[in-house]
Amino acid sequence: MNPTFSFDDLVAVDGYLGRIFYVDSWREVKEHEEWGVSEYVEYSLTDAINGEWLEAFDTDLRLVCRKENAGDYLMAFDMTDYPKAASATVHWTDYFIGIDRAEEAVGMAREPKETPKTARAASAQEVAKRKRKTDGLLDEYNDYMRLYAAFGDAEYKTKAEGVLAKMRREAGE
Repeated sequence: MNPTFSFDDLVAVDGYLGRIFYVDSWREVKEHEEWGVSEYVEYSLTDAINGEWLEAFDTDLRLVCRKENAGDYLMAFDMTDYPKAASATVHWTDYFIGIDRAEEAVGMAREPKETPKTARAASAQEVAKRKRKTDGLLDEYNDYMRLYAAFGDAEYKTKAEGVLAKMRREAGE
């Protein structure tokens, strides 16, 4: 039995729309039951943006990109509407005090804490933000140059040069 995906490949998981995961590990499972034997591959995954951990069957995964291109893919990935992680937080009070009395525990917040972003996700988000800003400036520059070409008004060319100067300043930072 050969796994379909390799370590650090980016995959999409059925039921987790809009989210991408790294393949952390995989295991071959062979189950012997009363009516026969079943074999399948099971994967351990980590959300590439918020670090949430997940297990999934190979049949539930689709390849987004191989590990060689994962860094480039994440740098260009738009994270503006990325879904939040579904929290699987378990509080110790649920077990030791009992679920009915857990809310009475002093100092225990019942709301799950937000998962901190991984460094990889934070840098990819920053790169995506800069890319959007640069794309906006390039669009503005191209618009002014089209207007200058169409009407020949020097004011459009001056504004285009101002946008170009702004892009140079931003690139020098």
